[in-house]
Amino acid sequence: MKGVRLVLSLIFFLGLILLFSSTYAQDPGAPDTVYFTTKYNGLFYPLPSGPGLAFIHINFFNDDSVAGISAPFIFSGPLAYDSVSFRDSRVDSLEYHPVNDSLISQKKVLVGAIPVKEENIPPGRGYLTTLCFRITSDTGTVTVDTSFFPPNNRLTFVTSEPKGYTPVFVKAVIPITAYKPGDANHDMSVSVTDVIHLINYLFKGGPPPDPIVSGDVNGDCKLDVTDVIYLINYLFKGGPALKPGCAW
Repeated sequence: MKGVRLVLSLIFFLGLILLFSSTYAQDPGAPDTVYFTTKYNGLFYPLPSGPGLAFIHINFFNDDSVAGISAPFIFSGPLAYDSVSFRDSRVDSLEYHPVNDSLISQKKVLVGAIPVKEENIPPGRGYLTTLCFRITSDTGTVTVDTSFFPPNNRLTFVTSEPKGYTPVFVKAVIPITAYKPGDANHDMSVSVTDVIHLINYLFKGGPPPDPIVSGDVNGDCKLDVTDVIYLINYLFKGGPALKPGCAW
């Protein structure tokens, strides 16, 4: 019975999406907003060969509870779609947050968040989801915009009535920066000075690596003492090659 109720709830929500064109309401209260961050103000391409991992965090703000979200996006630039993640998002605990990437050849992806068994999404600010890409060039920009997703999906928040309204949307235009893994001080070479730079950052309050991903030399999406050890082994002990960094 629980499975039947879940399916019926999802069918009901999809039915609401189809009716949004005739059941739109005013955004209650302060303007709800969907916007983007990359945390480190850019996307990064590792020299000499790439490609680089890129995480574009989609954030949202709502000042009233939300009973459902439909969020279609279109992207352009030198990148290849990898996946969608709900890690660290405000809706990660929901049982149902669908992803439709059937139009990925057109560089479109549809993301949803639907409280079925849970309470409505409460007011707040934070991640909705994260678009994960591979950057395929060391220059250029990446753009992410909202889009229409056939047959009737557009950027929509659903109220508990239920009615749909379109939140404010802020388009992402993100530059790509080339870097050398391990080049923490950004002098385009990898040497003992980069080890010192990492140690100063991690333990003495020094400036961060420039860009931050250059310090993640073991490619584990963290920057810690294991990167210092990895870099020392590479420089002085014939250790494994430096890996492209990962800036979640």
